[in-house]
Formats: sequence, C-alpha cells, structure tokens
Amino acid sequence: MTSHPNSKDPSPSIQASKATQTADSSFTITTASHGSIPTLKDPSSANISKREYIYFLPYPLPPNTEVPYSIHLPDKNPLNLPSHQLEPTSTVVLTSPNRTFVDIRIYKSFKTTEPSPNQGHSQKLDWAFAGTSSSVPITLPPSGPHHGKSKKRLEEDTWENVTHSTWTHWVDSRYAVGSSDIPVDEGDMYPIAPELTLEVGHGFHPALDAVKTHEEMWKDEDVVSTNKAGSKICVVMRCQVDAVGVRGVVVRLGQYCQGVMMAGEKTTVERWEWKDGENGEGEVEKWKRSVRIGDGFVPCGVAFRPEVLGVGAVVKFHDFEWVVEEAWEWN
Repeated sequence: MTSHPNSKDPSPSIQASKATQTADSSFTITTASHGSIPTLKDPSSANISKREYIYFLPYPLPPNTEVPYSIHLPDKNPLNLPSHQLEPTSTVVLTSPNRTFVDIRIYKSFKTTEPSPNQGHSQKLDWAFAGTSSSVPITLPPSGPHHGKSKKRLEEDTWENVTHSTWTHWVDSRYAVGSSDIPVDEGDMYPIAPELTLEVGHGFHPALDAVKTHEEMWKDEDVVSTNKAGSKICVVMRCQVDAVGVRGVVVRLGQYCQGVMMAGEKTTVERWEWKDGENGEGEVEKWKRSVRIGDGFVPCGVAFRPEVLGVGAVVKFHDFEWVVEEAWEWN
C-alpha cells in the first residue's frame, strides 16, 4: 500500500457536538453541529491506490538477488521465475489525511465480462483490513552482484527516496477481532514513476500456503470532486464494541468509499464508486455500490450524505454506533 512520508498528521480544528437526528427504516443519523467542515491545508497524505500486480519470489531471497526484481521482467530473470506479473484481484486502498486506511482485495472473475460481486460469497474475498499506516525514509545498500562494480557504479545503483512503511491492522478479515496473532505488515516502498510505487516485503500467503517475498506495484489515482462546488471530501467512520467482537472502519475519499466490518470471525465489506456523466442524477445518486460481501451493516451508503459531514456525527444501527472521527474538505 502506498504511504507518503514526512506528512504531519492534521487534526480537525472543530469538534462537533450532536444536534439533530435523521431517521431511516433501519438506522438513525445523529448529525454534528458546527459551522462548516474543516478545510484540509495539506492533502498529501490522502491517497487512493490501486494494485497493478503482485509477484512472488523465494523467501529468503537468494544471495545477490537484485531488488526490485519484477520491474526487469521478462528481459531479466536470473532466478528463472515466472516471466510475467499477475494481478488476480481488484484491490483498492483508501488512506485518510490522518492515515486511517481501508484495504479491500476481491478476487477477479475468470470471465472478464463478469463484474465484481455485489452480493458475493465470502470465497470472493481475498483479504480486507483497516487500521493506520506510517512511513519513514530509509537508505538501502545496492542489491545484486557487486563484483566488478566501481564505487561510483554502486552509488549510482543505490535507490533514492525509498521509504519503509508499516500498516497496523486494527481489523483484519483473516483474524478474529482483537486477535494478538496478526503479523506485522510492512514493506520497503520504491518510487518507480510519479504515480507508481513498488512495495517489497514478505509474509505468509494462504493461497500458496507458504511464506514468500512479494513485490506489489501500486498506482496512485487522483482524488476527484463529487460535488458542484468542486471540493474534495474525506470522511472516516469507526465502530468498536469489543465486548461482542465487533469492529469496523469506513473511509470515503473522493470518488471512492470502502468499509470493512468484523463481527467475531464474520466479515462484511463494501466498495462504492462515484461515476459522473449520468443524466438527471444528483450527487448522491451517482454513487453506486460495486462490491458487497457478507450480510452485516456497513454504512458506506450514508457516508456521502450531508448529515455525516462533521466530526462527532453518529450512524446508529441497532445497538452499534458508527462515529465520524475525520471529516475534511479541500480544493
């Protein structure tokens, strides 16, 4: 997942108080009372990232293996691994200005014309998790064979602007709520192009039943305005009832909204996308759900209502409350 270093964590300047309620057949919204949504001065930490591919290598890597490896395929393949990269999922990561993220990975259908599951079985879900991310700049020595290379050549082969990123999983579809067994999720991030970042890390991959080194190519997507004013919006909602094993996070960022909710070991995920160009539709009506797996309640469908645009707003569904903890607007 792409993460940007050295960005100061902003804090909403206005803590809103509860004011009015909007009723619905299944939930209520307690709105926040404030003058306006806080304006975000530095939106650099807000990020939409899509995975372009994942490529597996041995773990640990053989000595003198050049890293990154996959970007040189198929021309250069000294380990005689598969000659092309692969992306078996539709993976989108939304990261808020305060670095709260939601990462949802849905297996693609074998039929290219078949859309992502909108009432999907859990087998369609590769992985979904949410939490917070951090990133620090690092300097890595040049990889690959050093024999015969001058000091100047080795310096030229050293990657610049590499960062080490860590994603702390607060909720994870592969583990029960509150599990202490969730492994550390971290990787080194190599800038490949202005919009491309290659993540290099390692971990256990259930589909392979093995620990592997992996390289994941991430592509940033511009945040798009979804309103007539031309401003961009980010909203973060959280639900936590650890006594009954319930946790959930929703992040709405620009033209995407994603949520994951765990109830014990049961997972519900949703992804919504805003599509312009539909005649006769208002801003809210242009939001369409593209992914849903599970049967729980995830309030993505209300995250773009004006009633929730304020820190402290609450969406209540039965005994569970989803509280808005971030709300931002910027141009």
